[in-house]
Amino acid sequence: MAMALDAEPFTLVESTTEPPTVVSGDFKDFFSGKSSDLDVHLTKAIRRDYPNHTLSIVPVTRAINLLAYAYSGNAAAALDTSTEDIIRWRSWQPGFRGQPGELASSIRFAKYNYTWLGEKFVMYWVPYLNLVLQYIVHECAADEKVTDQSRMVDELIKAIGEWSAPDDKFVYVYDSRWVASRALYDEIHKSSWDDVILDDVMKKTLTDIVGNFFDSKDVYDELGVPWKRGVIFHGPAGNGKTVSIKAIMNTLATREKPIDLLYVKSAPSTFNIRDVFTVARNFAPCLLVLEDIDTIVTSFTRSYFFNEVDGLERNDGIMMVASTNHLDQLDPGLSKRPSRFDRKYFFPNPSQSDRTLYCEYWRTKLRSKPSVHFPKKLCPAMARIMEDFSFAYMKEAFVSTLLVMANNRTDKGLMLQSTDGNDDGSDDDLDDYELWREMKKQVALLREDMGSANPSKALTEEHVGPGPDDLAVNFDTEGKPTISTRPMKGLVLDQRKFPAQFMRDSEY
Repeated sequence: MAMALDAEPFTLVESTTEPPTVVSGDFKDFFSGKSSDLDVHLTKAIRRDYPNHTLSIVPVTRAINLLAYAYSGNAAAALDTSTEDIIRWRSWQPGFRGQPGELASSIRFAKYNYTWLGEKFVMYWVPYLNLVLQYIVHECAADEKVTDQSRMVDELIKAIGEWSAPDDKFVYVYDSRWVASRALYDEIHKSSWDDVILDDVMKKTLTDIVGNFFDSKDVYDELGVPWKRGVIFHGPAGNGKTVSIKAIMNTLATREKPIDLLYVKSAPSTFNIRDVFTVARNFAPCLLVLEDIDTIVTSFTRSYFFNEVDGLERNDGIMMVASTNHLDQLDPGLSKRPSRFDRKYFFPNPSQSDRTLYCEYWRTKLRSKPSVHFPKKLCPAMARIMEDFSFAYMKEAFVSTLLVMANNRTDKGLMLQSTDGNDDGSDDDLDDYELWREMKKQVALLREDMGSANPSKALTEEHVGPGPDDLAVNFDTEGKPTISTRPMKGLVLDQRKFPAQFMRDSEY
């Protein structure tokens, strides 16, 4: 019994069973460690290897690309593989539209010996996350410290920025982002008021109202009112709104001091509306075209648009030209507030005299085509049968008529020569003329089209917009400039006027 009392009542036995693995532990271990920043490590390493040099770190953008500047002949960049390793990926670039594919390299790390205006630099090219960083090393001047910004590097950056800035031969187009379209500039450059069939008084009014605005800043300042204005072109589709806008744009682009041209194609959100006016203010004085404004200013963006036009931020130097086919459907805040759009110009279907003038315009265009017999007496006759036609329908009538004539002659194996009646003012029957016979047929077909539920889209007014074959300038991973063979909408350019959010480095 005593032995039992001396014995321990129980014995502790350590368990040999390990606790279950908990994934959260690994998660905590990983994220509780010190973070790694490549930029910090490279900065430390470069300062160690170049103790008497300044260091400038410059992200690659469309405006500042040292390799593109060198490959264009403005500087020299020699790849240095004797003192540093080069890290690069190898890949295959597929061909496009029948062009052969080719091998390609993507540099992940490289060192270049860079020379500009006799000055020597060292430049490290380092892609990092969604950026490419340029580490520029330059020997300190006598009065510079290693922590200073190098004056010579600043001069180099300035020179590259000025080199990369575009000329003024662009129209800046907004379609969810800004692009600079040379093709659209070339297109409007072909436009002339001679191509616009309008009443002479109306034509002069339109040219004066826009031109005078940009010449009258002093008048607005003297009266103490904001130097801004807005006009609306309205009326049925196809009656000259767009061609008038093109003529206005060409007039402003060819002034002694050209006016910047901005065209808004779509801006579906409040963010887009903000982008539009931010850039317009940077470009001012400028022309801001809002074609089909009823599709741009919707019930969702309406209040925000009004705030951008009339809010606290100044819009000095911005002239807005808007167009719509449906003035009655516009919000009264757009169409009836003089502080936003103070003039409205109506583009109706052409009158008999206007239609005759348009036919004479086509007669002049075809004068150099001996295969098309087009006497002057056809003009009023054609104008009569095209009553209620818009200019767009009249254009379609002429184009389709000429196409049918060309097809008929090709099918019959005939030479393209005229066998029509005389053009001496004689009273020969109009039906003697092939152009008249085919025109009557096409006008009848178009009248059927006008009465259908879905009129041909070809008969609506052409919109201003960038051409489908605008080419984009890109840079490969080594910074060499390349011209894209794929159709692009244009170039995003001029860093000085576009806020940083428009310059997406990932778009190289």
